Amino acid sequence: MRPSPNMQRREMPPADDVVAVPVREQPTAGLRTGPRSDPAAAATFTPTPEGEIWYAAVRGLVRAEAINALVRELALQSQLVARDGQHWMLRVESASLNQASTRERLRAALAAAGHADMLSVEVGHVIDSPARRNAAAASARQRQAEEIVTSDPFVQEMMRDFGAKIVPGSLKVRPLQDSASA
Repeated sequence: MRPSPNMQRREMPPADDVVAVPVREQPTAGLRTGPRSDPAAAATFTPTPEGEIWYAAVRGLVRAEAINALVRELALQSQLVARDGQHWMLRVESASLNQASTRERLRAALAAAGHADMLSVEVGHVIDSPARRNAAAASARQRQAEEIVTSDPFVQEMMRDFGAKIVPGSLKVRPLQDSASA
């Protein structure tokens, strides 16, 4: 193909004119903390006195489909810090979830379910949230499944006699389907 007369030829600058630009490296730790950035932190939680109450309330709202999208995420990621009659105080790590409209929709869903008429949300460190409880339960089920497989006599025989190995992360725990729904 021949260049058309209207095309201008770009010249590369001489090597002396090239300026080195340093590459900015992202820090590996401390960038974002929370359940989504640290799987180990998500799978652990420290039970709090209000945690079981909040977990049951959120589970009820989710099952009733009373909350969805960001409201559901706010409920799952937050910790119930205090209850004073009809006023509940929540704490969430992500400031982006602490929006006025999201808080109001969660408050309305809680009020409709008979839990709280007033709701406050602060941003801070969360140690007991429904999401952390769910992740801890899923992690426990995964460990139990891995133990069952590795302790199976047939699997142990295959590992011993043929050098078989279980690839880490290859065992996935999924809920069993009912025979009626299959």
